Amino acid sequence: MAKKKIHIDWLNHGLEFIVVIIGILLAFQLNKFSTENQQKKTINIHLEQIKEEAEFNKMSLESALNLGEENMAKLDTIFFLLSQDKDYDKINRLSIELLNLGGAYFRKNSFQNLTESGDIRFIKKFNTKKRIINLYEYYKWVETFDEISRSLYMQDYYPYLRDNFDLISAQKQDDEIYRNKLFKNLLASYKRTSENRIQKYRDCIKEIDEYLKNENNN
Repeated sequence: MAKKKIHIDWLNHGLEFIVVIIGILLAFQLNKFSTENQQKKTINIHLEQIKEEAEFNKMSLESALNLGEENMAKLDTIFFLLSQDKDYDKINRLSIELLNLGGAYFRKNSFQNLTESGDIRFIKKFNTKKRIINLYEYYKWVETFDEISRSLYMQDYYPYLRDNFDLISAQKQDDEIYRNKLFKNLLASYKRTSENRIQKYRDCIKEIDEYLKNENNN
């Protein structure tokens, strides 16, 4: 008995194979598009949060800057009065007011979320990524100067006032408390560190403004 010849429709199988391949490629592309679209939305949320954080930090810096400038004006007045050897009541009052050292407070949660989640790798624009990193490094720089001022304040200025001034009733003490070399040196140290802090505040505000300007233009 003769065997039947099996006919294989290669054309039909070939078309089916091509259709399957095209389907797989389309599914892959759609999945890739969906993933990239989700990454883009996630990055946009991160960038918006960092922008809002930068605006808050700018307000904090401006508040710290205003207090710093007020303290500098008080220091200048104290040095002037000391040079004139008069009005120790005012020197006493201003010296106690200088206990309000102030300082900048920075929010960093948005940057921490961006880096700790690993989403920062999805930022395609190198300059955007660089600006963000530089901005938060600048915050650290300002905090370093704040810490230096706070350390000197706690080690030198505050202990002198605590031991020699009446911080309860704020009454003037003996003139020698204000005229002695140690107190003048402490004031000079306070002024010098304050000048450095104030300059860093101004520089950081400019850095934030530059960042916000670039982000708004994108």
